[in-house]
Amino acid sequence: MKASIIALATCLIAAPALAEQAREERETIIVTGQRDLGEDAAVSGRLGLTIRETPAVVDIVTQQDFQLQGVRNTIEAMNAAPGVASGNLPGSIGSVSMRGFHRAVNYLYDGVRMANSDVGLRNWDAWSFERIEVIKGPASVTSGEGALAGAINFVPRRPDLEGASGEMLASYGSFDTARLAGDVNLPLGQTVAVRGDLSWSRSSGWIDDTHSRTLAATGSLLFRPNHRFSVLLSADHFEDDFDTAYYGTPVVSRAVARNPSSAVTSSAGLVLDKAMRRVNFDVADADFRSNTTWLRARAEYVLTDTVKLLSDTTYYDSDRIYKDADEYSFNIATGGINRGLSLITHDHRYWNQRIQLNFGGKVAGIRNRFAMGMEYGRTDFFTKRRFGSTASVDPFNPVRGIFPDDTPANFATRQDVTANVEQLSFFAENALDVTPEWLVVGGIRYDGVTLDRQILNATSGAVQTYGRNYDPISWRIGTVYSLTPRTQLFGQYSYAVTPVGGLLFLSAANASFELTTGFSYEAGVKTSLTGTGVELTASVFHIRQDDILTRDAANPAVVVQGGALRSRGAELSLNLPVTAELNVALSGTLLDAEYLDLVEAGGVNRAGNRPQNVPEQLADLVVTYSPKTLPITLVGSVRHNGGFYTEAANVTKVNAFTTVDASISWNAPFGTLTLRGRNLTDKFYADWSGYASGLVFIGAPRSVELSFARHF
Repeated sequence: MKASIIALATCLIAAPALAEQAREERETIIVTGQRDLGEDAAVSGRLGLTIRETPAVVDIVTQQDFQLQGVRNTIEAMNAAPGVASGNLPGSIGSVSMRGFHRAVNYLYDGVRMANSDVGLRNWDAWSFERIEVIKGPASVTSGEGALAGAINFVPRRPDLEGASGEMLASYGSFDTARLAGDVNLPLGQTVAVRGDLSWSRSSGWIDDTHSRTLAATGSLLFRPNHRFSVLLSADHFEDDFDTAYYGTPVVSRAVARNPSSAVTSSAGLVLDKAMRRVNFDVADADFRSNTTWLRARAEYVLTDTVKLLSDTTYYDSDRIYKDADEYSFNIATGGINRGLSLITHDHRYWNQRIQLNFGGKVAGIRNRFAMGMEYGRTDFFTKRRFGSTASVDPFNPVRGIFPDDTPANFATRQDVTANVEQLSFFAENALDVTPEWLVVGGIRYDGVTLDRQILNATSGAVQTYGRNYDPISWRIGTVYSLTPRTQLFGQYSYAVTPVGGLLFLSAANASFELTTGFSYEAGVKTSLTGTGVELTASVFHIRQDDILTRDAANPAVVVQGGALRSRGAELSLNLPVTAELNVALSGTLLDAEYLDLVEAGGVNRAGNRPQNVPEQLADLVVTYSPKTLPITLVGSVRHNGGFYTEAANVTKVNAFTTVDASISWNAPFGTLTLRGRNLTDKFYADWSGYASGLVFIGAPRSVELSFARHF
């Protein structure tokens, strides 16, 4: 496989030179910072509305943005979107915090979403994607149950008929990190085009013994014999393999710490120790890898000038293994680090069929766009789950040991779990231009969900079988009013539902509960200045989730529904071309999120506390300078992440941090050479949590990278 990657890169470099002139490349780079409100985004609905016409905040981060900012993977791509915080939680890679909610987000791959969609997410190489699309606020109408905070759509590169093109990228940097990627789009006549993408990466990691390798290969074919009919076929394959994964760093008592930091504060007196920055607590023979393949067939047939029929068929196949020591916690009595053991496998198959009818024309002389359709999806999921504990280790020089045999003596919990989910959905959306300036948008979705789950106790042989049916209805109503052709006011009210936990992992007790419900209202403005590249989006919002799990105040031993969580805040995103050479992109989010009603074990009331992994401020600044007199481009970026808590008790707080990246590119006729530095101040910080309350994930230290890119 490596030989084929090298061969691809060689062919790209040796291909007939169609390279752009240096000045043209500089102009292309500076354009990438702009946000085009005239674009449409599949994540915002099925009506083909532009971002300007959508009564919600929609952000798009493109492949050009990825390359401009040095984005390499899924997590970095999502963090590049305004108001989004994402972290490397190995058991749930790419877990997101958005608008005050942690993990209440649906993930779509090329517009298709599966049940428990975060299970399908990996830290893919960003090279494979044309862009990611993010819609904020409840999005169940477009993506089904679970999207209380929003939805994120990963859009792969696909073929077009406009002409042959290609590009390649090669990079090497700190921690023995290397990356090689290529893309080729080739029209075969006037009606057929093919596209292929290949990317490979490897890294030794900045945590001890965390070598990793990734491979992504995508291929697609577009057949468009005429303007009324087209078929798109695609096959996308992803692999990742880690020798031993980084599962976080535990906080320890100040008395034990050798170099205590201020990155984490705790009312229990625990700190995050800089001396443990590179320590790996996983077993020495851990195994963490996955293989995933997506197959897709999408057909579009224009029946008349106003009616269009679409068919979308998707098949997903993924196998994963997690064999590791995780869930680290500091033992105050011994001064050591306690570790859990996990052996988890996923055998995951998913099939989806969507049929959609679109109308776009006039009704009674008024422009109207309408979409309706149905969607059927089936998930077959098998997981082996083993949980135990292993020897405690020294915080600074751990004797990591090896993973034990799968026996009852080593694992207190030994389960083989089968989960099948069938979902039949019906949806309808409508956009009515009441006047040339006033647009009203509405949508409704019904999801009929059937869950069947079986748990085999691999030790005793006992079998538990249970199931559940859900039939939620989600809806939204919104409006957009154009003050001018390029300035719109918008408002929206949405109603959404989400399970009390991931459908594929619901226990028998949790399956007995109803879906939680949520509503949101939002208002804002979108504006741009003709011919300047200035784009501004601003909004205020309020989201409330009811019926979350809580304890009965009269009997805290009993779990009931009745808790509530509320989030409100404001967001702003601005792209400002100061001059023809200087561009500034700025975004900021202010949040006020809290539990309105939550009682935990022992009857402790958490009302007024902030949810886990929810920073109250997020801000990003990207400055691009490309002088016309020199063949260079300078990029500087600053990201500020506000502090957040690791648990509902708000005992352990991860403090705010700010990181600075910068790059300089030489835009030569033969390609672009870029020297990039990340975390230039070598800030010591933690950026995520998700397991034990005293376990956090440390951000990468200062690093440098040299890359070469060329377009053909």
